[in-house]
Amino acid sequence: MTTNFDAAVEDVTAHLTSERQAWLFGAGISCCSGLPLMYPLTELVAANYSDEGANHHALFASLKSSLPEAAHIEHVLSQLGDFVALAERSKDKKISIGGTDYGVETLRALHGGIRDAIRDVIRHGYMPGEGDEAPKIAEEGAHVVKVDHHRNFLRTLFAARDKVGRPLKPLHFFTLNYDTLIEDALALERISFADGFSGGAMAYWAPETAYAETGTGGRVAAHLIKLHGSIDWHAENNGSVIRCREGCGYPERAGNVLIYPQATKYVATQRDPFASLFEKLREVLRSPQPMVFAICGYSFGDEHVDLHIEEAMARPDCKTVLVAFVREQEREGLFQLPDKLVDWMTNKPWANRIFALTDKGLYHGNTTNLSQTGETHEWWTFEGLTKFLSDGPQQAEDNVVAFPVPVAGVEDDVAIGDAE
Repeated sequence: MTTNFDAAVEDVTAHLTSERQAWLFGAGISCCSGLPLMYPLTELVAANYSDEGANHHALFASLKSSLPEAAHIEHVLSQLGDFVALAERSKDKKISIGGTDYGVETLRALHGGIRDAIRDVIRHGYMPGEGDEAPKIAEEGAHVVKVDHHRNFLRTLFAARDKVGRPLKPLHFFTLNYDTLIEDALALERISFADGFSGGAMAYWAPETAYAETGTGGRVAAHLIKLHGSIDWHAENNGSVIRCREGCGYPERAGNVLIYPQATKYVATQRDPFASLFEKLREVLRSPQPMVFAICGYSFGDEHVDLHIEEAMARPDCKTVLVAFVREQEREGLFQLPDKLVDWMTNKPWANRIFALTDKGLYHGNTTNLSQTGETHEWWTFEGLTKFLSDGPQQAEDNVVAFPVPVAGVEDDVAIGDAE
């Protein structure tokens, strides 16, 4: 290991014990917990519309055929959301797709049906197909989805903070995932948190009180902000938002699960709950106090989120340090950082406040890899990050391998909530 590499590892370790700390998670942190990334998810959802007799079969097929071969289910939702907007503005409230006219209500029904299908996959988990087999949703009661990795991460992270020996600011966890693994793990680890809702298993959206730093029993330890919604959030007809207990027959939920994996997310974020959630992101990123914004499981593919980060980091009073745990991407036989990180580290005056820990090494402030050994690191994975938090700099010495680390479900897929 080089001296510069060792010094950078020490710097990252120190930053991750910061009093003011926030995390951004993408679907990469859940792929080892029984949940699919984008292309398996697309196959699972598309199976609902594959039979000619299925509801909306022709409409779904037309949408898919109008998109590039590599399009996935979020692109379908984006296209459908745009068609809904166009139909709403048309005189007869219809639009032609693939030579057939479809009304607004039909388009909305398919949009809601796709969101419900996504919810079902994430709730049950899935079984990856072997060989030529297609992936399939786990059967009811199979208990494929596991929370162990999330519990280990939170237990390790909060144990490190407990060593500081003084009251610390609440941690902020921003997630682009629709699953409930973070909040489940927080509860199982007895870590007090606020998620913007007031109530219990059935709760209503009340961010003005739920995100207050103090409450019964004292200061909460964490704020959870689910930027893209959740499989247990639902919109009522009166416009209010509730978090629902699974299994009960009330209230009516068909087609109104609150997830927004589409290009029109910008419009959605102008209304609650998303307006409040993204304001929370802006507030944390723009803090004039020194803080650390760490990222894991996210490949910088959501332009809306990336723009918030970029605008905040560029503010003259911003002291935020960005620490990204990310896998390098192969292009023309070479492995490189994600394009967005390359842009920031190459063209932005605040590049010196960026660290990137990848499977190939470590970068600080530019695109020069400080590791010259050719070793492959595990710290970019959720499990490897947990070990790094536990072992610190020693992990960099003891846990490297000379070949790529296989991580189930990651490969070159796209993370859910990580694409436009």
